[in-house]
Amino acid sequence: MNCFSHNAAPAVGVCKACQKAVCVECSIDTGRGLACSPACEKEVGELNLIMDKSKQIYSIGVTSKLPHTAVLMYSFFGLVFCSAAIYQYATRGRFDFISSAFGLGFLVFGMLAYIRNKRLNLNC
Repeated sequence: MNCFSHNAAPAVGVCKACQKAVCVECSIDTGRGLACSPACEKEVGELNLIMDKSKQIYSIGVTSKLPHTAVLMYSFFGLVFCSAAIYQYATRGRFDFISSAFGLGFLVFGMLAYIRNKRLNLNC
């Protein structure tokens, strides 16, 4: 593969921003990727910033003992609704179908979210 600007020169890499092949003369090493121009150098910096922020948001590379936030919320709401249904049954002697359905639904969603996040290796 040859350089995009210098057709005779062999390429040493690809610009991280525009994906054009670059030779030694054209390449600008940003430390975390090659750029072919000052405009692309700025773009590479922004791409690296986006990747760093995404890693922080999704906690990539970080292990956590706590489950995913959605799992905690679904489980909390599931337990609240199931507790309300049990309380209704214990105090009034009638089965509260709505509360128990919501509670079981939230618990199922919590379990599905937990399984999904484990498969995707997400820790946020």
